Amino acid sequence: MDDPTRQLAAKSDALRLLSFKPRSVEELRARLAQKKKYTAETIEEVIALLTRQGLLDDVKFAKLYAHSRVHTRPAGRRQIELDLKKKGLGPELVAKTLGELGDYDEKQAAKDLVSGRFQKMTGVSAEKKKARLFGFLARRGFKTDVILSALSELFHDLDG
Repeated sequence: MDDPTRQLAAKSDALRLLSFKPRSVEELRARLAQKKKYTAETIEEVIALLTRQGLLDDVKFAKLYAHSRVHTRPAGRRQIELDLKKKGLGPELVAKTLGELGDYDEKQAAKDLVSGRFQKMTGVSAEKKKARLFGFLARRGFKTDVILSALSELFHDLDG
C-alpha cells in the first residue's frame, strides 16, 4: 500500500483528467503514468477505486465514444473500431460496441458529410471533386463500397 497522500493526489489527478473528457481505463492509466510521480501500484489502486465508484467504466466509455462518432463527428465503422482499439479497449468490447451501432446508415452519414463540402468546391472538375471527396471519406474510415455508393448518389442527385 502506497502513501495515502500519494493515493489522494493520484485520485485527484485522475478526477481532473476525467472532468475534461471521458477516458478508458487504459487512457487514464497512461496519463497518470506520464506524470512519473505515481507508482504502478498507486495507479492501479486509484483505477480500482474509480471503477468501484462507477466513475471509470470501459463499457460505458465505448458506447459513449461510438455514439459521439456517429452523431457529432461521423466516421465509418472502420475508423470507430481503430479509435476504440487505440484507446486500449479489448477486441471483444470493440466488436460488441460496433454491433450495438445497429442501424447506423454509413452511406447516409457519408453523403451528409460530403454534401456541404461538395457545394463549396467551385471551379473544380467533377473528377477532381470525386477524388477529393473519396479521400476525405476514406480518411474518416468509410469502406470503399460505401464511399462509391454515396458519391454516386450525390453526383446522380445533382445531375438529375
